[in-house]
Order: sequence, then C-alpha cells, then structure tokens
Amino acid sequence: MTVLVLHSGSTLLTGPDTAGSTRRTIRVLCLPVLVVLAALPIGAVLRPAGADPVSDLQSQAATVARDLVLEQLQVDAARQLTSVAASRVSADQQAIARLDHQLAADQQAIDQHLHVVQVQAIAAYVDSGADASSNDAALFSDGAANAQAASEYASLAVGNITTDLDELHSAQHVLQFQQAALVDRENEDRADLQRQAADLGQASASASRLQAEHALVTGQLAAAVTAQQAVQAKAAAAAVAAARKVAPSPSVATISAPSSGPATTVASAATTSTGPAASSGDPYPNLSDPVLNPFLSCVVEAESGGDYGAVSPNGLYMGAFQFSQPTWNSAASAAGLGLLVGVPPNDATKAEQDTVAVALYAMDGDQPWLGDRCS
Repeated sequence: MTVLVLHSGSTLLTGPDTAGSTRRTIRVLCLPVLVVLAALPIGAVLRPAGADPVSDLQSQAATVARDLVLEQLQVDAARQLTSVAASRVSADQQAIARLDHQLAADQQAIDQHLHVVQVQAIAAYVDSGADASSNDAALFSDGAANAQAASEYASLAVGNITTDLDELHSAQHVLQFQQAALVDRENEDRADLQRQAADLGQASASASRLQAEHALVTGQLAAAVTAQQAVQAKAAAAAVAAARKVAPSPSVATISAPSSGPATTVASAATTSTGPAASSGDPYPNLSDPVLNPFLSCVVEAESGGDYGAVSPNGLYMGAFQFSQPTWNSAASAAGLGLLVGVPPNDATKAEQDTVAVALYAMDGDQPWLGDRCS
C-alpha cells in the first residue's frame, strides 16, 4: 500500500470561480491627507474604532470644512450686499449732483429773467421821455410821467416774464425737495453700507478663524494618520514574520513499497494550488510562503477558487485574493515588499500574494473581504 504524507497546511483548490464571487472595493490604507480632509466616509479609509483618534480628527475636520464652506458663502453674500449698498450710495451721489446742476441752471435762468425785467423797465422809462439825467431812484416815483412809464413796464415786462419766473421758482422748489429726499436716502444708504461692511468684516474674521482651525486639525490628522499607518505596518510585518516562522519545510512523502521491497521517500510539493512561478525577473525569488490562517484560506477559495492568476471580468480585481491595485500597493508596502507596488497582483507569485494578504489581514482583519461567504 502506498501512503502519501502531504504538507499539513496544504489545501486542495478547485478551478477559478471569479464570476460568482462578490465584488467590493477594498479600501486604500495610505490615502493622501487631502482626500481624508475632503470628508470622505471614514469607513472607506480606516477600520472603525470606538476611540480612534484618526476617526475623531477626521470627523472634526469634516465638520470644520463644512462650517468653512458655509462661512465662505456668508462672506460672498456679505460682499455682494456691500457692493450693492456702495452702488446705491454712488447712484445717490450722482443724482444729487445732477439736481445741484439743475438747481444752478434754474437759478441762472431766474437771474437772466430778472435782468430782462430790469432792462425792459429801464427801456420803458427812457421811451416815456423822462429826463435821462435824473436820479435812477425816481424811476418808480409818484410823478405822472413815471406812472405812465411804470404802466408801460407792467404791460411789457411783467406779463410773460412773471409767469416764467413763477414756473422757475416752482421748479426750483420741486428740485430742492427732491434734493432733500435724495440726501436723506443717501444717508440711509450710507448707514446700510456701513452695516454691510461690518457684516462682511465679521464674516471674513470667522472665515479666517475657521481656516486656522482647519489647518490645525489638518496637521493633527496628518500626524495621527502617519502614526496609525506606522502601527499598522508594524503589525503587518509582525504577522508576516510569525506566519513565515510557523511555515514548515517541504514535507517528505513516504511511499510504502510492496512487502517484497524496501520503502522509498520523495519530497512532496508544499501545496497543490497553481499560480505564477518565480522567474529571473521576480524581485523576491526566494520569498518564503507564509501559512494562511483559516479565514484567508477560505478567501482564496471564495474569491478565485484557488487561482492565483485570476482576474475579475471587469479587470478591477486580481489574484487569488482579488486585490484591487490601490489596496495591493498599500498592503505590499506595509508588508515590506515595496518592489511589488504597481505590479498587477495576478503577476505576483503565490508566496508574494500570500504575504501581502497576511499583511492586509493583520491591518484590517476581514474588512476588505466583507460580503463574501468567509466573513
């Protein structure tokens, strides 16, 4: 009877079943701080924790960013209202200037008409035959000749000129009334302009305060994210080292020969799964394959049916664990395999994919694979 002793951690894998596996976007562990500050959902970046300082700072940064946007809208509104008030004041000043010009023109017309009255009165006096050398003050005296001159003056000068003067004086009073109303309105508009300017100053001060607070929270969040990533990378490295430490050497298969001959031994393969083999161009040709825990062993079956070269139909998920490229890049870096960053996961060897999966699980647990049957 022949007895074959296989590697204790090996698993018989079936063919790929990528079409039936549940797809999800595995979050990226090393998102830029600017994306974090844009108030993306916290669950898309870091795993939830009750007292996670990164989550608290992220929530605070999102709140400050929201308040800053609202305050900036208020600043814009206050600036627009201030501009409108300033335009009204300028229009008032222009209207008052036009009225001043019109009043000056009316006054000039009144003076001209009065001058005409004076000229006509003098002409009437001269035409009456009065003594030109006499005192001008006698023009409107009680003499008979002067009475005749005054009568002619009244008939020649007062008529239409008096009517025109009355109309000019009425127009002047109307303009003066409009001028007073415009001055009152200008004063009101100036007061409104001052209020709007004060509101604009307050809104700008609030916006500046929020910008300073946002910058402070941004710095704190960046430091917290860096610290958390360092802790996660350390945990990933420790998990990978522990998995490699417990990985047994290739087991020996003992073949029992028939009773007529001695037994022989041959080295058996560590696993029956298939995947890309290490090549001369592989950056880690001597990388040892870590032991997968039960959960990750289940993920391999659920996600790809054990096919380390699998690619999802939409091309977004690759390899036995169906990594997205951003998640692969982050986890490979945390696992100390920086040369794999940018390499498609399905092009990496089985040992490399297993190592990256162990690192990712150490950092995020089953979160990247939520939705499949293993979780």
